[in-house]
This record gives sequence, structure tokens and C-alpha cells, in this order.
Amino acid sequence: MKDLIHQYAAYDLWANTRVVERLQRENDAMSDRHVKSSFPSLRLSIAHIRDAGNTWYGRIFDVPKLEFGGGVDSLLKMSVAMADKVHALDEENLRHIVKYANSKGEKFAQPRWQLLMHCFNHASYHRGQVVTIMRQLDLGDIPSTDLVAYQRMLMARK
Repeated sequence: MKDLIHQYAAYDLWANTRVVERLQRENDAMSDRHVKSSFPSLRLSIAHIRDAGNTWYGRIFDVPKLEFGGGVDSLLKMSVAMADKVHALDEENLRHIVKYANSKGEKFAQPRWQLLMHCFNHASYHRGQVVTIMRQLDLGDIPSTDLVAYQRMLMARK
């Protein structure tokens, strides 16, 4: 399981890096243009991925939330922090039961690996929305963030 979770953490960082690097080529006006989506702009969509990841980071590792600026590159700072923490975990730490409360105060307990999988899946879901927003805004050169693309890249390096 450790190898799988470590790969997901690395994939999450890779995918977020591709999206952020592409969005850094756009001006603030484009990042803030209103669109119909779960979050009404590229900037707010990226901020949600970052903020949700940060909330889970705090819960999963029982640490205070991290402080970031507001730019799209703040997502990378969050992703690096998460990947670094995850890559330090062994099997025992991944199976550790994390007790936490959600935003409504409801209490839960789950293995750390399940919460990490939720984080990576949640980010993938919203990255898909970011790609859709980019298409709505007629942006070109939209990067692939599919897991299989990441896995193929790894295989090509061997």
C-alpha cells in the first residue's frame, strides 16, 4: 500500500504543477473571469483545491493549517508539503487511525491512507473542473493531468 499512496502523492503534485504552470501564463483578469462551475473562476477553483487540501493536511497529520499567499502557485506549496509528509510515511503510519471532526463538528475515525486517497481524489475531481473552465475560456495548451499520463511518463523514464 505504501508504494501506491506514495505514487498518488507524487501524481497529485505532478498534476497540480502542470495546471499551475499553465495558469501562470494568464493574467489576473482571465483567472478571475466568471464561469459556471462549482467555483465561479479559475482562481477560486484553484483556491478550493488548495484550501481543502490544507484542511485535510491539518486533520491527517494533526498539525495547524499552513499559511500561503493567494496566487495560483500557492497550490504548489500545499502540494509539496503534502507530498513531503506522505513520502515520509511507512505502512504502519498509513494504517494509523486518525480521529478528526468535520466542519460541522461531527467526529470520525479512519485510517490515514483512506483520508489521503480522499484528498487526492478530491483534487482530481476539481482539476477536471479547472480543465473545463479553461476550455470555457477558450484557453489553449491545456495540460493532461490524467493518472495514466503520469504513469506512462514514469515508465518512459525507466
